[in-house]
Amino acid sequence: MLTKKLHRKMLFYTIFLCFIIWTLLEPNTPLSGRDASLSVLVLFLTQSWIEKKYLYTKLSVKYKNQADLLNKLFLNCPDLVYRKDSQLRYKDCNPVMRAMLNIGQTESIFNKTDYDFYPPKTAKIIRYYDRKVLKSGGVVSYKIEKNQPDGQNKIYETLLAPVTDKSHITGVIGILRDNTQFENLKEKMLIQNAQLESILNNMPYIIYMKDCEGKLIFANKNLETVIGMTQDKLLGINFCEKFFNDYYQESQKADKEVIESKKTIVIEKQTAFFSPATNWYQISKSPILDYKNNVVGIIVMVKNIDKEKALEAQKRNLVSTITHDLKTPTNAQLGAMNILLDGSLGSLNAEQKEMIELSKNSNIYMNNMISTILSAYKSEDVQNPLVSSDFNFYELVQVTAKEIANLAITKKQNIIILSKLLNENIKADKLQIKRAVMNLLGNAITYGFEKSDIIVNISQKENNIIFNVINKGYHISDAKLNEIFEKYKTNENAKFNKASTGLGLYLSKKIITAHRGKIYAQSTENNICTFGFCIPRAFNQSSVTEKEQIV
Repeated sequence: MLTKKLHRKMLFYTIFLCFIIWTLLEPNTPLSGRDASLSVLVLFLTQSWIEKKYLYTKLSVKYKNQADLLNKLFLNCPDLVYRKDSQLRYKDCNPVMRAMLNIGQTESIFNKTDYDFYPPKTAKIIRYYDRKVLKSGGVVSYKIEKNQPDGQNKIYETLLAPVTDKSHITGVIGILRDNTQFENLKEKMLIQNAQLESILNNMPYIIYMKDCEGKLIFANKNLETVIGMTQDKLLGINFCEKFFNDYYQESQKADKEVIESKKTIVIEKQTAFFSPATNWYQISKSPILDYKNNVVGIIVMVKNIDKEKALEAQKRNLVSTITHDLKTPTNAQLGAMNILLDGSLGSLNAEQKEMIELSKNSNIYMNNMISTILSAYKSEDVQNPLVSSDFNFYELVQVTAKEIANLAITKKQNIIILSKLLNENIKADKLQIKRAVMNLLGNAITYGFEKSDIIVNISQKENNIIFNVINKGYHISDAKLNEIFEKYKTNENAKFNKASTGLGLYLSKKIITAHRGKIYAQSTENNICTFGFCIPRAFNQSSVTEKEQIV
């Protein structure tokens, strides 16, 4: 499609061509050479004037559109905009700037200076940067503060640029952006970082942070002391690889686990990494997450636990000694009672036999409790792998119930076993599963009501065995149920005298968890308590980690 300019050119050259042809075809034309030349010149000048006129019209429209656009931007810009002349007097500003300077609609800013609106100190700063722009002709930025009429202090980021006219600087134009929220947030973050760094430096631990590649991004004073280097020199290096090469592979493996799981891991290690002597350390590694929940680093805390280990060893030795000393006389008493009951020392009447039986049952319970305490402390010191074997689960429950039945008889309780197993054979650690069954039955006897039934339900679901012990006992609150499998936790709602270590359920949980199973407890308002577990029918012994091994 032909443009208007091309149309005009074609028309001009057509007229010019017609004039030449007419001149050539009409030799008797009255025009002289001079007149013809003047005619051509007039024709070209006319065409040039028409083009220039059209160009001026077009530029005028374009300039008006640009001026309107600039004016709209000037009036509607959310930032504060102003213009000053070379004498640094205001020429104009946009409405947002007028509001900031608290200038009314009828008041003029023209020819006023910064000293009319700002405190002398602030005005002096503004004038310094204005003169810098006038002198250098470059762009500069700076910050100023301005108190608002409501008493709020605002912080503005200011950008200054020169205004030029034919290469001469005739003034400055400034753009101010309200950065109060950002600056306040920045100040708070700096304060928080300083507080955090102070806390980390004064904690009695070795603390450091590293990125996902293992390069150090923070080290507290304790690590600087151990390594013998300042944080500035440690930043950016993989200090584990450089200083603790023997531990490097193990550290990398732990870091990978933290990054993949996004969870904290705790390692206890006896090493000489952080001191000339060999010490026990608790090493805690936690992920550092960004706002998208991606791991961007790891924070490591290293705590010396020599005192805790020594205290724990003393406590275990003391408990082991006491329980061992208690076990010997208890067994002796049991032996003596058996001799009395079998009539070796003479016959006994029914009342005497009943009293000795009650004493014997109490001694058996005491003996079991001592064994439980010893097992618990042994489990903290020694970690043996589970030994899987094939056995009949129903028969194991029957045998265990008979062994503990004497305790139930004391409270006139009945143990009833109900089984829905189609296949009674399972593969697991028989000894450990028996301990778990014994502990749950013992718990039901201890905390169950007298003259009540204890129902043992055995069932299966898919490839899992489900074992439940149901008894009547006082209601246990949800808060207590949540912690009942923890060490030394017992049912405080029991309304009868008892002795309990609070270790039976704790050990049971360790056993069931090691078998990749789940242990649980429920209690209803009508005094029905259920304790049970669910384990796979076939346990894969090779899948057990070192942490999951038990006695």
